Amino acid sequence: MKSIKIKRNGTFYNIYGDDCYILYYLLNYKVNRTKVGFPKSSLNKVINTLEKNKINYEVIDEDRKMDFRNLNKYDELLELGKAKYNNDTNYKDLIEKVKTINPEKLDKILSTIVKMIDE
Repeated sequence: MKSIKIKRNGTFYNIYGDDCYILYYLLNYKVNRTKVGFPKSSLNKVINTLEKNKINYEVIDEDRKMDFRNLNKYDELLELGKAKYNNDTNYKDLIEKVKTINPEKLDKILSTIVKMIDE
């Protein structure tokens, strides 16, 4: 059964790979190359959020593990997390591109977008 692995590294905890997208989705933590880090003081907040959402987790370097057996929503939240991350990244990229468009062309693009939304 899948679970989020929370690995302690000094005074911080790190979550790697696909697991980081779940924390991005649930807590809006910044993803830095498929890694999310947070301070030790936030561990209870993370654990409470995972338990509330019925996500199995394992804290490496401490003796804490929770198992929700067949109620594990890992895959569901992973897909939601990846979609949110991709949408947010695409949105930021689009904003940067829009900043470089000349005003006349931008007016035409915005007009087209508004027409499409209003349909």
